[in-house]
Parts: sequence; structure tokens; C-alpha cells
Amino acid sequence: MLNDLFMTDALMEVVSDAREKANRHGERFNIFSILRVHRNEAETHSRFLHELLNPQGRHGEGCTFLNLFLESVLGLQTSGEGRYRVRRELATEEKRRVDIVIESPDTIAGIELKIDAADQKAQLHDYYQELQRRAGGEKQVVLAYLTLDGKSPSAMSLNGLSKGQVACLSFSDEVSRWLQGCIEKSPHKPALANAIRQYQQLIHNLTGKGGTMSDLVAGELNSDVERFKEALEVEKSLPRAKASVQEVFWQELRAALEAQFGVTPSVYGGNSIAAISHDYYSKNRNNKHIGIKMPIYRLGDRNICLYVNLYHAVHYGLRMEDETGTVASSPDLKEVAQEKIGKGNAQADREADWLVCFYYNPGAGDEEKIIRFDTFNNAAIGLLDREVRRTLIADMVAHQSELAEKAKALCSR
Repeated sequence: MLNDLFMTDALMEVVSDAREKANRHGERFNIFSILRVHRNEAETHSRFLHELLNPQGRHGEGCTFLNLFLESVLGLQTSGEGRYRVRRELATEEKRRVDIVIESPDTIAGIELKIDAADQKAQLHDYYQELQRRAGGEKQVVLAYLTLDGKSPSAMSLNGLSKGQVACLSFSDEVSRWLQGCIEKSPHKPALANAIRQYQQLIHNLTGKGGTMSDLVAGELNSDVERFKEALEVEKSLPRAKASVQEVFWQELRAALEAQFGVTPSVYGGNSIAAISHDYYSKNRNNKHIGIKMPIYRLGDRNICLYVNLYHAVHYGLRMEDETGTVASSPDLKEVAQEKIGKGNAQADREADWLVCFYYNPGAGDEEKIIRFDTFNNAAIGLLDREVRRTLIADMVAHQSELAEKAKALCSR
């Protein structure tokens, strides 16, 4: 599978030296990464940022961090102590939730965070309309789109909203500088400053901003022609190797689902498993929503289907399809499903067109089982081991079977 790859002793030495230098001051000891919550938008990033921004937060600094954020990140004038309300997960009329909302007598600002989750249809448009409704024509409305690198939102999410109505912010620049300002304002509280510094280091790790092992490896390679050529050969082989690992995963997962349900799952996002696996790593691929699916229950003229989807990470769960086979949202059924089955642990669980969505079985797994085929994390690398792969797939299929049974029981009432 990885026969095309090679790593010379000289190249291995470069990587080893870079790993040691990148951890010279203990940078790899990051509490968020150790606890494997470093990419969790809702429970890590949204909560931590909200806690710093909240004037009543446990940091005990009142509006200090909030004022700094408003001025240096959003470019807004502050209006004094005790006049701001900061909320998380603000519900909209469309049953969506704005990650963070900051409101004062004259301004309302909404912040949408994106680490791994994809844009949703009309998401920012709906958020802007909700903020406008709450402003009532009497407050300035600000909507910010916060991503790792400050990229622009998709036209699908804007849904007619102009790009000028959305402020694009990045964790790597604006948020990182703001965090540094928070640290500088906290010398009298070392524990607080260290906690913020840990989060800032997490941001640096996620965005590759300065001092990372990748930076150090690049610095070594750009001055050595032979090592650079060796690295290029490895780089050329990696997409094929990654695609081969992914293809085996999909093939064995489909076979396991067929054995469990007696139905062969169909492939979407491409003509075959081989095609979706290899196209996933092609440079010209824009839509990486791929996977396998199958119907498990008929409900009137619609089907409840089991989906295993890949965008950045593999996630699975239940979705509704109409008579044309198109995914359709059902807010009422989603509400009942999440009440009876429970909320999923995948980012997509927040999206309207998933009834429930998981990365792994919360009763028998943890974040180590999240398979990220984009960055090829440890779980993805683990798939090279036949027994590890079969165990992971068996656990996944067992949980999917459990979800299917719950869905049938839910719909037969």
C-alpha cells in the first residue's frame, strides 16, 4: 500500500531534529491537545472564547478582554463597563444557533466559528437576518466569520448576503494578537495568563503559525538540494498512498454494513469507491462530501437513510431523503430523534439535514477514533493495521445498527 514511499536516513534525521527543536520549551505539552479537544468548535473554542469575552467570566477581569476584542478585532468603539451581554449558542427563528453574540445598547455582533465544519445552506444569511431582527433598526449589526485562516464564506452560506456585510476574521492573525494582548494584561494572574497562553499555542499549532515542526523541517530542506529532492519524491507518493488506505476502509466498511443489514450501500460523490478515494486528494476537487449510504426505514413517501459521510473527518448517522433521493431536512423529526436517541458528537449534528450524527460511539469510544482523512491523523494512520481497522469498523457498524434500530422504533410509534 505504501510501497511507493521511501524515507532516507538523511531525511529522517531532519524530521527528528525538527521534532526536538519544536518542543524545546515544552510547546508540544498542550492541555487541549492532550485531552484531544483541540478541534472541537462548540465545546473548546466557542466555550473558551466566550469565557474570555464574558464580563462576568471566571477570569475576574470584567470588560478588559471584551473591550480589547471589540476595539482590536471588530474595530468597534466600546461604551463603558457593565453594558454588554455575551451569549453562546443564540437560537434563531430557523432553529439554528449563532456561536457567540455580543450585545450592547447600540450594537449587536454575531460570531460564527469554523474549525472543521462546512458552511451550511443560507447559514450566514439567516444569522444576519436574526441579528437584524433583534436590532430592530436601533442598533448597529456586525456579523463576523471566524476561521483558522480568514477565508471568505461560501456563496451558499451567504445566500445573497454581500461579502461586505460579513467581517472575515482569522484565528491565526486577529485572534492570536488579541490573545497576546489578554496575556499582557494578566501579569498579576499567572494561572490565567498561562491558560490563555496554552490556548494561544493551540491556535499556533492549528494554523501552523511560527515555530512548528513543519516550519523547522522546511527551513532545513530549503538549503539542501538532495534532501529537497528526496522530500519531493515522498510528496508525490503520499496522495496515492493516502487514497489506497481510504479505499480499503470504504470497501471493508461497505462489506461489513452489507453483512449486517443485507443491503449493499450505494456510493455518492463519485462513480465508485476507488474514484471517491482517489479524487479526494486531487487538487481540483471542490466538494469533498463523499461516502456511502443506504435506506433503512420507509416513512410515508420518504426514506430514513444511514449515511457514512466524509468531509474533513468521517462521520455517520441518520438523514431523511425525499422520493427523488434528495436529502431533506425535517426539524420536527430531528427534534424528536435527538430527544429519544440523544445528540450526536459530530459537528454535522448541528446541521438541519442530519437527524443525528456521530464521529464515534460515545458509549464505547473517544476522540482518538475520529478518522480525519484530510490531515491523516493517528486514527487514519492506524487503518494500515489490519486488526485495528477491522476492530474500528466493527465498532462503527455496531453503533450504526443500534441507531437504525432506534430509528425504526421511533418511526413506528
